[in-house]
Amino acid sequence: MKKIVVIGSGIVGICTAVELINRGFSVTMIDPNEPGSQTSYGNAGVLTDSSLMIINNPQLLKSLFSLIFKRNTSFRYSKLFVFSRLSWVISFLIFSKRKHMEIAAKVLRELQVLSLKTHKKLIKKTNSNNNIEAPGWLKVFKNQLSYKNYAYELDILDKNKAEYTLLNTVEIKKQFPDLQIEYYKGVLFKNSLRVKSPIELSNNYFKYFIKSGGNFYKEICKDIKFINGNWTVFLEKNKKIFDDVVICTGPWSKDFLLKLGYRIPLAWERGYHHHFSTKKDINLSPAIHDVDGGFVYSCNKNEIRVTSGVELNFREAASNEEQINDVVQKLKTILPLKNKLTKSPWLGSRPTIADSLPMIGKAPKHKNLWFNFGHNHIGLSTSAGSGVVLADMIENKKTSINIDPFLPYRFIL
Repeated sequence: MKKIVVIGSGIVGICTAVELINRGFSVTMIDPNEPGSQTSYGNAGVLTDSSLMIINNPQLLKSLFSLIFKRNTSFRYSKLFVFSRLSWVISFLIFSKRKHMEIAAKVLRELQVLSLKTHKKLIKKTNSNNNIEAPGWLKVFKNQLSYKNYAYELDILDKNKAEYTLLNTVEIKKQFPDLQIEYYKGVLFKNSLRVKSPIELSNNYFKYFIKSGGNFYKEICKDIKFINGNWTVFLEKNKKIFDDVVICTGPWSKDFLLKLGYRIPLAWERGYHHHFSTKKDINLSPAIHDVDGGFVYSCNKNEIRVTSGVELNFREAASNEEQINDVVQKLKTILPLKNKLTKSPWLGSRPTIADSLPMIGKAPKHKNLWFNFGHNHIGLSTSAGSGVVLADMIENKKTSINIDPFLPYRFIL
């Protein structure tokens, strides 16, 4: 039986490990942190097959001047980060062309459809249904102009046969009467699900992995070396031997792989979230993306979770609460917030490759080394599907979707 180690236990690593053990491999996960407790912990809890618009899209170039010189809650950046990572920034902007956007949307749609289907099976297997709400995803617009600017994304959704329902002001108010403001339009994604507690879902998947015979070492992986046809994994106190290694180290992948000679064009979309109690019970099934404000909020009875937009910055830079504080002020006009339940905002770094597509597949320079990282802000929605296609590649099977745009060879020769 082939022995495979998955390094990293975020939602991508967990889903990859689960898929591999379901196919009969001997699987071990290694991570110095608790499974699902890092970047995966703070996501907005959306499982969708329709998050197709990458950040570096043609609309970004049109609004670049505004983003640079005007502060907003959807996008902020560190000047020091931009200048020190100028090659990544230039590459990121080069990929903001229509042709790449259309390729990215097509392959992301295929991956997310597969992923949502796989998640539904895992949710059933792990008895996680009580952690799921449907429909799970609603985008809202405050005025006619912002909705008009969304026309390009609607066109992308239509070309890729994404299913959604348009809602007008009256319909939004009727379906979601707890909202204190009137939105002009809404786009409801019917096939999407909302995960009430992302960490609970990660924990349930992880428990299933362990019950299925998986192993987990809560240790730092100091190094990996290919010796005599096998991979030796060096831990803090000992070493382990494996046939294959899968790198699912998310925002730490760039640093981890540098020692093996890989220069990954990866940066970090940092994001924040806060939790609040409410003055009354709130009934909102979907997570709601306020497009004008660039933030997402969701409810569990009398508790609100709000997540910020993007902050381009160094992974380990100090927390800057200005963006999330501005978001909270906007949210106070939408919902009856009461008390802050988190002393300080959670902060996580979402790993983003220059073309905004994850890196999934065989490492170009080493035998039996595999990559699965760079899922940026949609990792929950792409995690299970990426585990399926990577397992197919490890078994040397034909994948059910086109994976060429995800392969590491696109950046590493």
